[in-house]
Amino acid sequence: MRKNKWGILFFAFTEILIGTITLVAVVASLMRGASTKPLEVVIFVLATAIIAIGLGIGILRYNLTSYNLLIYFSSIIILSKVLIFGKIMVLNGALETAIPSSVKNIISVLYHGLLIFYFKQKPIRELFNKEANITK
Repeated sequence: MRKNKWGILFFAFTEILIGTITLVAVVASLMRGASTKPLEVVIFVLATAIIAIGLGIGILRYNLTSYNLLIYFSSIIILSKVLIFGKIMVLNGALETAIPSSVKNIISVLYHGLLIFYFKQKPIRELFNKEANITK
């Protein structure tokens, strides 16, 4: 069972790290008055950063709700990237950073695809189901 936990730790800490870096960067930008993003974009980015941190913590705790939400949000992210690749959905540039969008989108699809593949494996799924049954 121990060999299965490397991925849980990897994905949980990755979510926490991404959320924390994003949260710190946005807050620092706001405090310096350097943010040029529209308010709704700032709120969206802050919300997603907080959600990423919460999901990472929940995954570390083998929380079944966090498990389900992580897979759900990863699926939504992959779907949105497919729509962007197909030019069915076009962003206005408010979320743009120094890294080219195509590179970010490809990395995002690979990361979230690997995440879904890993967490949908029966031994991993059972870890979260077992923990959910223990806490009832």
